Amino acid sequence: PLHTRCLEMMCNFTRFPSNNPLLASNKDAVDTLLATGRSKLAEDRMWSIRSVQNLCSDASSKVGLATEPMLGLLSTAAMRKEHDEQLAAVGALMNLSTEPGSIVPLTNTKTVVATLVHLAHSPSTPGPVRRIACDSLATIGLWLQTLASAGTVPEEIPFSPLPTHTATGWLRWDG
Repeated sequence: PLHTRCLEMMCNFTRFPSNNPLLASNKDAVDTLLATGRSKLAEDRMWSIRSVQNLCSDASSKVGLATEPMLGLLSTAAMRKEHDEQLAAVGALMNLSTEPGSIVPLTNTKTVVATLVHLAHSPSTPGPVRRIACDSLATIGLWLQTLASAGTVPEEIPFSPLPTHTATGWLRWDG
């Protein structure tokens, strides 16, 4: 169909890095990719998610693209069985995970981490997708650890390196 070729052309525009900041900041372009990323036609979805993957490779666009609708779309696409679509979706999540400003949306969107964990541990996940899912989880974990270690602990609390691996409880009896 003609609209599929239009999505393919848009994807080819995103292959040129200098186009991506302009396209990523264009609400109509992003909304179109969100809509066509949910198409019933697998080829439309593939071109849309590949476009999103390329847009997410632009450092200046990552925070703006890390929205709940976009992250939900990428999680759904990552769970599909079409390899190219799955690979592009996980690649986009990986691209977003490299930006500290995207970590809160990535971890607040309930399907993202669960999707990555599933893909990383499922024996039916293709190798390249599994590797990118693991890399994404490791990158998110690193940013979270960096955030945790940068927090300020009151001076009266004894120092202990993080993570402490200490369990806590309320009014537990020492015995």
